[in-house]
Amino acid sequence: MHTHSDCAMTPARAAGRASGMARQRIRRIVLTLHLSLGLVVGGLLALTALTGSLLVFYVDIDRMLTPELVVPAGQRDGRMDPVPLDRVVQALREAHPQRAGGWRLELPHGPDHPIMARYMKPEETAGKSFAPLMVAVNPYSGEVLSSRFWGRTAMTWTYDLHYLLLAGDSGRMVLAAGGIASLLILASGVYLWWPATGKWGRALLPRIRSGFVRQVFDIHVLAGVYGLVVLLPLIVTGVVMEQPDWVKPMVERLSPLTPAPAVAPVKAGTEVGADAALAAALARFPQAEPRWVEVPAQAGGAYHIRLFQAGEPGWRFPKTSVWVDGGGTILDLRDPTRWTFGDAFFGWQHPLHNGECFGLCCRILVAVAGLLPALLLVTGVVRWRQKKRPRPVAARR
Repeated sequence: MHTHSDCAMTPARAAGRASGMARQRIRRIVLTLHLSLGLVVGGLLALTALTGSLLVFYVDIDRMLTPELVVPAGQRDGRMDPVPLDRVVQALREAHPQRAGGWRLELPHGPDHPIMARYMKPEETAGKSFAPLMVAVNPYSGEVLSSRFWGRTAMTWTYDLHYLLLAGDSGRMVLAAGGIASLLILASGVYLWWPATGKWGRALLPRIRSGFVRQVFDIHVLAGVYGLVVLLPLIVTGVVMEQPDWVKPMVERLSPLTPAPAVAPVKAGTEVGADAALAAALARFPQAEPRWVEVPAQAGGAYHIRLFQAGEPGWRFPKTSVWVDGGGTILDLRDPTRWTFGDAFFGWQHPLHNGECFGLCCRILVAVAGLLPALLLVTGVVRWRQKKRPRPVAARR
């Protein structure tokens, strides 16, 4: 015989049941959000991640696809010294006499690498925001090896697909919004996975159970949980680089940003050569490694020298900068060792995004992580189809 007290639900049990039902409702909402965003945005995230994996080794792949970018062994065996940069500039202007603007010279990465020169605003690609003429020059002879336009080679086309979706500013906006949606996908996935107290060890254990349904689920969870450490900074840095103006006001509230220098134009006919300008910059930073020499237009201007100092996060695009006028005098400089927090925040975005900041191992890790969104998309779609498939009556019971 049951008493009234046995049958009545206590306030504690009622509160617990209500709390459990609320958690179930929240979980269903989060699951719907995770599923919907995953199906809508997952393809975009997978595309940008896969192209990003290729771009981690952009220079190496481009050299594999373009034999002209490999300097012959007979000219790099130590018997020949590099020609002066002034001769390189002369060769560029002789090969392209109609281009009176400035050139940006990327100095060789290794003994078999050419000098890569960029003419930033060629007439042939005037309608695009970024599509320079790229000219490879033999550093030992000054010979022009190849001339190509940005966007018309496999790797530069891949870069535009990754960064702009081949759609200019509209593509940049779509990618930034997709990056924010991807953060919501990751956050909702973590919420759905979050283990109960005392079950963390089992939840973090990398295991794949038997049975196709469980295997798909386990692969999806493991790829998301373990990949979160790398995917999160990649997505955040991607959004910041796509739309830095969205972030600058918040960063400037915490720390000021050093403004770009106001370099006055230099009259024509007064420029020193590129070698002298580089020597002036290296005299200010004698331990630095030269990476870029920006030569002014024939009408006049200032040299912009970019150097790499030990400890900088980015090697290919370092932030140590020196501006040199036509007489060889330093007009202004930027030293990353004196960065504000705001300067450091933006200075780390690109090296973090491509893994350059921590050497080859980090670049490989970023390249592998670029495969994870495609894996998450495939396993997520398979899991969704599994859940949509009607179960047998016995299983439902």
